Amino acid sequence: RCVVPNCDDNTTHYEENFTEWAIPEGDQCHVWTLKNNITDQCEPDVFFNVTSSCSQWVYDTSLFSATTVTQFDLTCEKDWLRPLAGSVYMTGMVVGAIVIGDLADRFGRKKGILVSVLLFGTGGVISAVSPNYYMFLLMQFFTGAGGNGLQIATYILLVEFIGVKWRTFCGINIHIAVALGEAMTGVLAVFIRDWRWLQLAITAPAFLLISYTWLMPESVRWLVAEGRNDEAKKIIERVARVNNVEVLRHLLDAHNVQFRSVDGTLLLSSNNTQLVSGTTQEAKIKKTVIDVLRTPIMRMRSFIIFFCWGVCAVVYYGLSYNPISLGGNIFVNFISIMLVEIPSYIFTFLILDRLGRKATLSFVFLLGGVACFISGFIPE
Repeated sequence: RCVVPNCDDNTTHYEENFTEWAIPEGDQCHVWTLKNNITDQCEPDVFFNVTSSCSQWVYDTSLFSATTVTQFDLTCEKDWLRPLAGSVYMTGMVVGAIVIGDLADRFGRKKGILVSVLLFGTGGVISAVSPNYYMFLLMQFFTGAGGNGLQIATYILLVEFIGVKWRTFCGINIHIAVALGEAMTGVLAVFIRDWRWLQLAITAPAFLLISYTWLMPESVRWLVAEGRNDEAKKIIERVARVNNVEVLRHLLDAHNVQFRSVDGTLLLSSNNTQLVSGTTQEAKIKKTVIDVLRTPIMRMRSFIIFFCWGVCAVVYYGLSYNPISLGGNIFVNFISIMLVEIPSYIFTFLILDRLGRKATLSFVFLLGGVACFISGFIPE
């Protein structure tokens, strides 16, 4: 609500008796005008029945001690800036997916993760200390880019390390960790009611992931695709030692070496020297994302998947970002919305290999669409 001249001082709160006659009902941006020469009274008869705009506000701090809205006065004429933070963050996610995805293909999964961590952590920390809203928006862009890039690069590294037997299990259930992390944001918000400290709490720990540079090996599949087979062999040998298993030397050093590609087909090299040196015609050809769109069939399949992801993103983030509209306790709402994903991951894992990819995708799209449609008719 507006600060009321003659009535508000440093000791007043959001709920005050004088708001009944000093502020138009339901109007957060205007006050009734004071009569001329009245400077020290706060009574109903000192206000005209004419409104005037205000430039200072009193905020309700019963739920949060400070938010970006209260910090930067994102109300009245600036109200349109409030949802801009979410839009800028999502734009950063799109850019991060494209740029960091390409970076991880060119320079390795670990470098993609490292760049993502630096963007996410730095953007998040600077967001928390931003002196103005425009700096905050810029940092939210970098936070979104780093956060999405980190999720993508980590996921790709995971599925490239996991064998066929456990790939479905790990590829789906990694998202349980994502859901738990999202729910933890709600748990932290219960105890941290100042937006700056909450922002630090959920982004600064990302810098711990810099340790992955030394703790985590590069993707063997990516190294082989880049012709860096000596490095790939060293990682395989290291993994074997940690797991206390023996790798048969002839599988790594034989005259004809076979590596299984990402799609499961065998790539055969005529001799080991040629494979390691990367002089084969196959190794010389550098593929880009444009190659996915060159043929009509792959182009059609790619655009279908792009459309599916777009629909998922609109619905997922549209529902996830609006727990306050459900009524009741916003913390319980937010945490519940995040945790409800976990049964869906378990269900998908159980049916994906039984029904196949297309049937599962079609089923969950229909289920989600029908649920969204029906929810629109549930009485308030």
